[in-house]
Amino acid sequence: MNGTALLNTGRLARAEVRKLFTTKAVPATLAIAIVLAVGSVIIDALVAGRQGAAPLGTDASTNQMLKFGAIPCVVMLILGILAAGSEFRHRTIVPVLLATPHRARVFAVKVAVIATLGAAFGALVFGLGLETIVATLSAHGIHHLPGSVGRLYAGTVISSACFGMIGVALGALTRNTIAAIVAAIVWTLFVEQVILAAIMPGVEKWLPTASAIGLTNAPGPGTPSPVLAGLVLAGYAAALLAAASRTTMRRDVT
Repeated sequence: MNGTALLNTGRLARAEVRKLFTTKAVPATLAIAIVLAVGSVIIDALVAGRQGAAPLGTDASTNQMLKFGAIPCVVMLILGILAAGSEFRHRTIVPVLLATPHRARVFAVKVAVIATLGAAFGALVFGLGLETIVATLSAHGIHHLPGSVGRLYAGTVISSACFGMIGVALGALTRNTIAAIVAAIVWTLFVEQVILAAIMPGVEKWLPTASAIGLTNAPGPGTPSPVLAGLVLAGYAAALLAAASRTTMRRDVT
């Protein structure tokens, strides 16, 4: 890549970041997700030791408190869809392509920016959640964390980045962002977790949501290993991005 191409790529990346944070929707969404993650930790701490729940300070209780990795994944899925789909829906992609008539580069930069945001946001959410857990346990004289914390931290970062890329792919494949968001959330939280888990458990565990669970939750019955889960989730992201890239190259945006 020559100097001009590098400058253009940097300009595109800065433009993508500005577009993301120009409106209040993205910062507000990220802030709400952080509140939900921290709130889930506090709630799990309050119910620990009650009605059959594991006592506070045990590995089982702390692992339950750490089950907030799905929150940044869902948020990045939505933001990825909006980042890609809204440009085609509102035709704002036209001036972008007029200024930089290299669709592959425009698409790749968008993917890279969302993936980076996803990784950073996943790290931030997990870090804040972990700090809340440490403070809560310390207040009760407990200074022990499960050995899986580091793996769950990395898994949350990876899965958030992958779901952001999956969102970009889905947004690029459809012009209806609302329908794409609704369909993605219904599939992720209902179809996979309820329907397929009940009637096709052997298939369900190889789908994106189960892979994310394998990365962001402590190992459990039927969940894939973290390495396998990461490979499966990355494979889904790569396959969908390849399909979306081909569609973007051929789509008439005028």
